[in-house]
Amino acid sequence: MKIFQVIQKPQARGVELFTSLLSEELVNQGHEVILISIFEGEFVLPFTGRQIHLNRPLKNRLWDWKAWKSFADLVKKESPDIIQANAGDTLKFTVLSRLFFGWKVPVIFRNASLISSYISHFWIKQYNEFLLNQVEGIVSVSQTAQEDMRSFFKLNKPELLVIPIGVETRLQSMCSPKEGKRELVHIGGFTFEKNHGELLDIFQRLSDKDPSFRLILIGEGPLWNQVKAEVKARNLENQVEFFGNVGQPFSHISKNAILLLPSTIEGLPGVILEAMLHQIPVIAYGVGGIPEVLRNGETGWCVPPQNTNAFVKAIQEVLTMDNEQKMVILKQAYQMVSTNYSLSQISLLFEQFYRSLLSTNK
Repeated sequence: MKIFQVIQKPQARGVELFTSLLSEELVNQGHEVILISIFEGEFVLPFTGRQIHLNRPLKNRLWDWKAWKSFADLVKKESPDIIQANAGDTLKFTVLSRLFFGWKVPVIFRNASLISSYISHFWIKQYNEFLLNQVEGIVSVSQTAQEDMRSFFKLNKPELLVIPIGVETRLQSMCSPKEGKRELVHIGGFTFEKNHGELLDIFQRLSDKDPSFRLILIGEGPLWNQVKAEVKARNLENQVEFFGNVGQPFSHISKNAILLLPSTIEGLPGVILEAMLHQIPVIAYGVGGIPEVLRNGETGWCVPPQNTNAFVKAIQEVLTMDNEQKMVILKQAYQMVSTNYSLSQISLLFEQFYRSLLSTNK
């Protein structure tokens, strides 16, 4: 098969990183994959195959006739068998290009989050419902993400399927434990969904009692400067480190780290699965698809959303837990990920879905 994978832009965000890894795996399976980014971006994505950067300005995201025409010309020239639009503006971009310029290639939309959380107005809902009903298939990253979409929109046309995120089973080399340092880590973009303000509240409460705590923030995003200012205002500059975007985040943290994710909205973050693979304890709010993999006391610590006290208590539990008891949880998490969420397995599910849609849409 020849497959177009469409992303918003080259950036170190979960959607784009997974799409790149999925594309690489599909190439290894013998398919031809072209990774197409719509907007300008500088990040080098982990895909060794062919990439096309349209480099469209973000300010034109609502109406960009030139971009839709360029994509239509690309479809005509390359004749892909199927096109996958991966979250965000890619749905509108591919659907409007097809509607205005008449190409016929089947489109799959990958739903990577809880769409209803981003829609506040009736007409925006109606517009997105229209767009979703133009595609042939929708792949949701979790059961929760799919149920959110089905209950929020009236979907008549697309075939729906849940395919979770997959991770590479190759482990990244990690730093040795840092003596005297209790290392807490957050990996994710600096956006409102990731809830950095509450993360700093949690860290402040721990740090006030024990100044040996250290918080590592990996990622970038629009709220970077705001979070940095908040760290300074709290006098936490000596304890909070900003690492920016790094290619292999787990190679920058120590083996005694704890991953914290107090997010308010999530689909199914791959960083949780990666932490489990590295046998790093995960503490997260049970939002979106997180409870589908993070089972409290079995594969990690899943905290009721917006319960800061419970989140702090979970961190303290991990730090004081008997090591053998903790290792049971970490090994169960590792086994779950390596058995059910390897990238090679997940890519086969995508391949099967592509073939199913192509046979239906002949």
